[in-house]
Amino acid sequence: MSTLKGAITMVMSQKIKTFLYQNLGWKIEMDTQSFESKISHVFKELECTEADSCLEFIENHQSNTAVIQAFAREFSVGESYFFRDTHFFDQLEHHIIPQIREKNERRLAIWSVGCSRGEELYSVAMLLQRMIPYIETWNLYLLGTDVNPYALGSAKEGVFNQYSLRKIPESYMRYFKPLQESYELHPKIKKMVHFKYHNIMSDPSACLPSDGRGFDLILLNNVLIYFELQKAKEAVERLFSVIKEGGWLATTATEYSMGIFDFPHSQCLNGDYIIQKVSKPPLSAIAISDEKDESYLYEEVITPVLQAAQRDETLITDNTQYTYYHNALKMVESGDKEGAKVSLRRALYLDGSLVMAHIVLGNILKKEGKFEAAIKHINNAKVALQRMEAQEEVELSDGMRASDLLTMLDAIQGKNFE
Repeated sequence: MSTLKGAITMVMSQKIKTFLYQNLGWKIEMDTQSFESKISHVFKELECTEADSCLEFIENHQSNTAVIQAFAREFSVGESYFFRDTHFFDQLEHHIIPQIREKNERRLAIWSVGCSRGEELYSVAMLLQRMIPYIETWNLYLLGTDVNPYALGSAKEGVFNQYSLRKIPESYMRYFKPLQESYELHPKIKKMVHFKYHNIMSDPSACLPSDGRGFDLILLNNVLIYFELQKAKEAVERLFSVIKEGGWLATTATEYSMGIFDFPHSQCLNGDYIIQKVSKPPLSAIAISDEKDESYLYEEVITPVLQAAQRDETLITDNTQYTYYHNALKMVESGDKEGAKVSLRRALYLDGSLVMAHIVLGNILKKEGKFEAAIKHINNAKVALQRMEAQEEVELSDGMRASDLLTMLDAIQGKNFE
């Protein structure tokens, strides 16, 4: 092929970034030289010899799958390995799968979004093969999707190098056959899953199981890191809509900290970044009083903590979760509620029982009208307090005892939100 003609101008680069944002949701941030180099590779793959004519072609064929795939191949990272998130797999084994098995439906639908070469989904398949006797008799639907066709082709092949297996538990190596310089996955594991092309920005209903009942679990790990915040929120809302009641959405701590996972009718597993879709809470559920703009909760609990933090910043900077919490309080004072929510969620990821973080976040959400999400955090605070000794001092509360704070939260439960 001849050398690409025509310079890639700043205007052209900006148009490409707009295309990536609109069609893939990605907000690309990299140095100019690297970005232009990747664009050149895409143009050549699309068999364009003139930069201007290739840009025109892209602008006129924005929904063309070949165009989107060409960009996906060049700009997506796709690095993964088996059993990458050990914490998630522990939760899957000891909490999620047992809850699904209790229903005795013998039906399970799991979707790995942005599956790359399939390591994550194959890890799930091996876990299920080990945990569930006669799994082949279940109505099983394990789906992996990606926008990178090369990655999907590799996933279907099921052959992996040592790097992909670097963290796999030894007990799972029985599912692999060693080749000369790689390992081939056992056919019975490969038969459990299937892969297809899907763009997260498009309608997720095309990926639903044949029974149309929705997914028991959607895995959304290291997908949104490229996304602009609003596009990420739109994508997550679409995915949550195809999860069945009682099902789960699992993401990463980094993505959870983006502040886009506060769904109505949801709760986090053990205060974690695995979100369960639940039915609407009953009217008798604990709620936060909304009789004043400056609520009782804020005046009696949060304001003293803010004042204490201003007096002694060293009180809460010894550990990372305390630093996130302290930064959140500063943001509350300055009016940066979005920043405060992100920082509080990061604190809660590190310590899901951090009572004051739940209370402050609940209060922010309440003021935004997100009452069910607020109730969820207040309930989490109450559960943590109930596990403490009555006279035990609550961390970061300016000396309040667990029993006193619990009584205070109980006192504001009279009025319910619809």
